[in-house]
Amino acid sequence: MILCFVFNTKTAKAQDELISNTELLHKVIEKSIVQLEDVLPSNADVSLEIQFADYDWFIRHRAIKVLGDLGYNVRGNNENYQDGHYKVELGVEQLGIRYDNVRKRSIFRSRTMTRHADVAFSLRISGDGRERVIRISEYVSDEIAYNKHREVENSALPFTQANVPDGSFTERLLGPAVIVGATGVVIYLFFSVRS
Repeated sequence: MILCFVFNTKTAKAQDELISNTELLHKVIEKSIVQLEDVLPSNADVSLEIQFADYDWFIRHRAIKVLGDLGYNVRGNNENYQDGHYKVELGVEQLGIRYDNVRKRSIFRSRTMTRHADVAFSLRISGDGRERVIRISEYVSDEIAYNKHREVENSALPFTQANVPDGSFTERLLGPAVIVGATGVVIYLFFSVRS
């Protein structure tokens, strides 16, 4: 009875902590944009141009929020600029989710897998008569239940979806073989003891 209560409590807690792939990608985008603080002078005026066909809004909202929180004044692309203005062109090299490392921890727990959110940006930063090109990459990983991948994906955003790997060799073949073998041994012992 106590074991069931503890198991159900842990399962409920894990479900409360489950975040969507969209939220996980937002976290990794924020971690990436924070790195611009090392490149841009404090409180600079910044215009941001994102090259990510059809989905630039996904990155723009988070990037503007982070830059604003860092003290930058983010302006539109068509505004008139003065000295001290920086233009940031952000190209998306990689943005997506991947799953791997499927495993089963114990008899009482369901299968889990590792979820990775990966981001890589190439940035061209122009301002004060200089131009620099840098590359920023970040990732965030966590563990989710194997059967929850559909719940965390967003069908409207293809980069929030990924292929789910099969279980390991041990889990797919060796595990059932051990169960069948143990059952055979029990049946054999049962009939051999009777005779």
